[in-house]
Amino acid sequence: MNSQHETAYCGIYCPDCIRYQNKYEVYARQLRDELENVEFHKYAEIDSPFGANFKNYNEFIKVLNALSNTQCDKPCRVGGGCSGTPCKIMECCISNSFEGCWECTNLDECDKFDILQPRCGEMPKNNIKKIKKYGVQNWIELRDKFYIWQK
Repeated sequence: MNSQHETAYCGIYCPDCIRYQNKYEVYARQLRDELENVEFHKYAEIDSPFGANFKNYNEFIKVLNALSNTQCDKPCRVGGGCSGTPCKIMECCISNSFEGCWECTNLDECDKFDILQPRCGEMPKNNIKKIKKYGVQNWIELRDKFYIWQK
């Protein structure tokens, strides 16, 4: 694959995303299936000294189910959006015949990035500015860290 193929419309480099081709989904699914096989929920329901740590088991299973359904196998561009779901950024680019947001003149005023802000901060827009300057084939080494907690 090349940088253009793995660069999403929004300036995200798909391989940097925690969901992209992750391994934890497989492990989460295996753990969930094993717990179901041994009917662990029945064990967790019993109020005893051996089960004191399992009071939140149902919440744990909800998280485990979520983890077992998060893998994104293909980059946004060929996979139909993030995890196969098109977002308003992708839809905007396609409707305007843009290769990506780097072809748009209204980037600074665009509110479509709000969904990315909590985890990614300004990374997508910073990446788009680098793509505009260096081109979609030459920006990868200059990209920002994906998540706001990464240094």
